[in-house]
Amino acid sequence: MTEPIHEFPIRRYRRDQATELTDRVAVEEPLEIRLAGEPFQVLMRLPGLEKELAVGFLYTEGIIRNLAEITTLHFCGTGTDPLLPPNVVDIVLTDAAQARTGRRHLEVAYSSCSLCAKEAVAEICQKMAPVSSDLTIDCPTLLALMARLERSQKIYQETGGTHGVALAAPDRGVFIMAEDIGRHNAMDKVIGRALLQRLDLTRMVALLSGRISFEMALKTARAGIPILAAVSAPTSMALALGQELNVTLVGFARRDRMNVYTHPERIKD
Repeated sequence: MTEPIHEFPIRRYRRDQATELTDRVAVEEPLEIRLAGEPFQVLMRLPGLEKELAVGFLYTEGIIRNLAEITTLHFCGTGTDPLLPPNVVDIVLTDAAQARTGRRHLEVAYSSCSLCAKEAVAEICQKMAPVSSDLTIDCPTLLALMARLERSQKIYQETGGTHGVALAAPDRGVFIMAEDIGRHNAMDKVIGRALLQRLDLTRMVALLSGRISFEMALKTARAGIPILAAVSAPTSMALALGQELNVTLVGFARRDRMNVYTHPERIKD
């Protein structure tokens, strides 16, 4: 299994002084997702949680709607050498899920066509039901979870090169997280973990180490997660989507402060 951190020789400059030493960097490698043996998607990712990443990606892209739509899930193409990383995941879907594979990445097309942001959000909302959950959380608990996410990012602490995403259900004692070079991958990994553990996503809070982009808000809504909190800012399209799909979006959640942008009724004093 490939280690997620490599040491790399560098020359460091500090106050006009040069020093030869090694730095610890996050590893980036491709993961190929195959569907019934056919190439489907290549994701550049941090090694680890490959099956979870594949499952989470298919789920948040709207291709599978539950685990029952996965018939088989296994690594392939790694040979017999245990040192080679599992860089290929092969998945067989039910016919219904397979039929959805041609309609993925609808939102990506918006950057190259004449649709405005309002029209893009409206088109997605026609195809998705709003998130249904009466989950609430108080401010101190949410801020404590954000601090826990920061403490849990071990690879980031060593390299400064990864994003972290966690899912938490504090009333059930659940806290799971994942790191990756891409925040989308980290989100898919942790959602994949939750699905494989049969956790109820509608009773969980998602926590991000970065900003809330449109894509991250969309993945949250597709997963049925009612609250998404981040240490940084949301974008305007993320807020429009969160408002329409009944997702509570919280930005700048750090230390003793936060901004609640959409559906504030889920955040208690």
